[in-house]
Amino acid sequence: MKKEAFISLEKEIFKGDLLDIGFCNHGVIYNIYKQYTDESNSIEYLEGEEAKGSIEQGVYDTCALFLTLSGIKFTKARSKLIQDIYKFLKKDGLLYIWDTDKGFFKTFNSKIKIVLPDKSTKQIYIKDLNIFKDSSKENTMKILQPYFEVLTLKNSDNIYYMICRRREKSEDESN
Repeated sequence: MKKEAFISLEKEIFKGDLLDIGFCNHGVIYNIYKQYTDESNSIEYLEGEEAKGSIEQGVYDTCALFLTLSGIKFTKARSKLIQDIYKFLKKDGLLYIWDTDKGFFKTFNSKIKIVLPDKSTKQIYIKDLNIFKDSSKENTMKILQPYFEVLTLKNSDNIYYMICRRREKSEDESN
């Protein structure tokens, strides 16, 4: 039986230049940004590994991962993406993450209802039956720890939401 999860984006406001990274092209963040942000700021949508070479380092104020990390099979690849985001963001840049909270030996099969700022809704379906993949919030927090400070963490309906701030210098850079 499919469950239903709920994500509210009604009050999300992204400031400055935004990097939207996704692999399923839901277009949710991109559309919110374009509709509610002034024209002087820019948005870049990155889909897939090959597009990464065109991204400048240290130029984005904000990065958004909307149901992106759970689409990556291996923890090492998720960690590499977080390292790259760290490089793309300006000092004190913010990282927004919405994703499924699914650990080892668990599955995720749910309809996700997304409420947008204009009160309209969008529905997407996510089916992840890979019991050997860990896309839990705990695993994500471990990956983030050297690069980002978690400012906000919420979890509901097996979906987590985080706002993170880029650390001054990552622990990897200090070594």
